[in-house]
Amino acid sequence: MTHTHHQFFSAKRRAKTLIGLALVAMISACSSGVERRSLGTVIDDQTSEIRILDTLFDQPEFDERDHIKVETHNQTMLLAGEVSSAEKKALATRLASELKTVARVVNELAVMPAVETSGELSNSYITSKVNTRLLFSNPIEGSDTGRLKVITARRTVYLMGSVTRAEGEAVAEVVRRTRGVEKVVKVFDYIE
Repeated sequence: MTHTHHQFFSAKRRAKTLIGLALVAMISACSSGVERRSLGTVIDDQTSEIRILDTLFDQPEFDERDHIKVETHNQTMLLAGEVSSAEKKALATRLASELKTVARVVNELAVMPAVETSGELSNSYITSKVNTRLLFSNPIEGSDTGRLKVITARRTVYLMGSVTRAEGEAVAEVVRRTRGVEKVVKVFDYIE
């Protein structure tokens, strides 16, 4: 990648970062649901996601063969997707752990060729089905589904959010019964 090309993409990423943070702040302010994180934590989580993606793809080791999804909730960062080597998986964990706003890294990256576009469409479809199901069958009384994060990679659904253990089990059970889901991984921040 040329230096000018890199500068263009870095400036573009910074602009996207600022827009993203503004949107997060607006959405959080307008949300009618019960968010169990402070606005500062929400912004830190969003910023962490953008920073790690920028950091990872600024590394010469990562390229188009790597497909990495990042989600952060309450300082817990989930890395999901595919990378082409065990070294890249370890590097992703190390770089994510170095972020000051990340307390815990859950690395679920698979060492394998990246999923084809059809597989990504399937993942997106499963995520959409799960979100729809949770919208109509939300097991968390008096809550909106906006405080739950649903991430799908290779037909495995990862669940994030601040929930009690009972709420987490109830949500996981709804997700398990969704067609196309092969596995459910709970990455919840448990509260009591």
